[in-house]
Amino acid sequence: MKKLIRACEILIVLLLLAKIAVVGGVLEDSKTADFFLTVKPASADAPAAVSAPGPAPARDVFEDDLSEERKLLASLLAKQKDLDQREELLRSEEKKIQELKGEILSKIEQLEHVEKRVTALIETADQMKADKYRSMAKVYESTPPARAASMLEKLDTRTAAIIIMNMKSKSSGPIMGYMKPDKSVVITEEITRELAKETTKTP
Repeated sequence: MKKLIRACEILIVLLLLAKIAVVGGVLEDSKTADFFLTVKPASADAPAAVSAPGPAPARDVFEDDLSEERKLLASLLAKQKDLDQREELLRSEEKKIQELKGEILSKIEQLEHVEKRVTALIETADQMKADKYRSMAKVYESTPPARAASMLEKLDTRTAAIIIMNMKSKSSGPIMGYMKPDKSVVITEEITRELAKETTKTP
């Protein structure tokens, strides 16, 4: 668009120069004709001739065309200015978008860092719980089966189930045998659910 406007400007200037040259030639011819028309042969008997009024100033025959071209040039310049303003506005908006994008990426990076820390804390807590249950399982394994069964029955079902899951089968079997049947059934069902959860977590 800018190249087109520049080409139009150059074309208009060339037309103006050409028309000025033509008008200059017309004016020169007009002055020469006026000179010959105003000079008359002198007569001794004839009274002094009254000089005719001078010719009217030459009119620019291209004035109307030049006016239209000036209007066209002014219109093109106005459009170019409008385009420049829009281009500047677009650059400004693009700069704002890039800054906002940078802020969003920075926030995402911070959130990812926080997520990693939280995940690490959860894994640490899970590991501590697992270590705790394994330690408790060893305690119950070293306890006589009848007494261990009585102690496990007093715990909540999930805790008792996880402790038994961490025992060796040769220790957990006799302990379950000393439990009340209804309590043994409930703990067994809980153990089944916990095993199902672990299977689901495994990729």
